[in-house]
This record gives sequence, structure tokens and C-alpha cells, in this order.
Amino acid sequence: MRTRAILTTVAVIVVLALLFFFVVKPRQDELARVEASIEQEENRTIQLQAELDRLRALQDNAPELEARLTEVRQLVPRRDNVPNFIFQVQEAANAAGLGFAAIAPELPKPPPEGAPLAEVRLTIGATGTYFPIQDFVRRLYRLDRALRVDVIDLALDEGAEGGFEVELNLTARIFFELPEGAVAGTTTTPTPATTPAPGETPAATPTPGG
Repeated sequence: MRTRAILTTVAVIVVLALLFFFVVKPRQDELARVEASIEQEENRTIQLQAELDRLRALQDNAPELEARLTEVRQLVPRRDNVPNFIFQVQEAANAAGLGFAAIAPELPKPPPEGAPLAEVRLTIGATGTYFPIQDFVRRLYRLDRALRVDVIDLALDEGAEGGFEVELNLTARIFFELPEGAVAGTTTTPTPATTPAPGETPAATPTPGG
């Protein structure tokens, strides 16, 4: 009787062990995988909800963003628009009381910083007394065009009539979008541009590569 009881107990233990390893444990592993999958889907749902909220916010702010884009288009146009920029600079010189500004643009090329834009480097010169020169530089920064001044050089012209004047020479860059198909780091198609005579409005001729 005692031996039979021991054997029965051992048999029950073996059966229970088999049930655990072949039935219970696989179910536990499957449950763990399901729980992990549920957690992943919950995280993905949270991410998708955040993205949906962001898109809804963009949609709500679409008019404001479009207006901002229009402003940026004016500062960084599709074409180089060098003649128009020269005209703006001359208007700024006139408004500052300088009368005439010498403007010498170079050929369009990509900026050395590697930005996905094209640039035109220009040298701008003007002569006048200190305060008109200061006003002229201030007006340059207020033009409807993205402008970066790299070098400003001021020199006194003591031989001017009625005292001395300040000679301004600065190197600046204006930017425009890379032409379609162009790659940053390659030279863009040059656009001829000349400095207009005092009081002359430059012709807005079409420019290639814009």
C-alpha cells in the first residue's frame, strides 16, 4: 500500500510537470507575447495620435503658414533677380541721401556653407558723410531680400569738398533657390547683371536657371 501511494504521488507529480511544460508554460509564453504586442500597439497608437494632432495643428495654421511661406519666397525667390536687387539698393542709397551706389555682382553659385540654396556675391560701394552711410547700411538690412553682409570696410576721404566723407565698401550675398535639377556644390547658370546708371531703372529681363 505504501509503495502504491508513493508511485501514485510520483505519477501525479510527473503528470503535473508534463501539463506545466507542455500546456501551461506555452500558454504563459503566448500570453507574454500577446501582452508585449498589445504594449507595442498602444505605443504606436500614442505616436499616431501625436502625429494626427500635429497634422491637425498644421491644418488649423495653414493660412498663417502660407502667409509665412509667401514672405520667405520674397526673401529667397526662385530666381536670382539681381536687377531688381540692384534697383532696391539704389533706392536705399537715394533714400539715405547718398545719391548713387556702385554695385558689382558676381556670377551665381552655391554658398560655401553647403546650404541647399544658390547665392550671388556683390560688392557695394558708396561715399557720403557718416550718418547717411549709417542710414544706408541700416536700409540694406531692411530690404525685402535675404542679405548677408560678410565684410564692411570704412575709410575717410579727407579730400572731399566741404570737409571729409566716408567711403563704404562692403561685400554681401543674396540668395535664391537652386534651379530645378541642380545639386548643391555645383555652379549654377550665370545671369548677366549690370549696375544701372543713377536714376535708371534696370530692366527686369528673364533669368535662366530660376
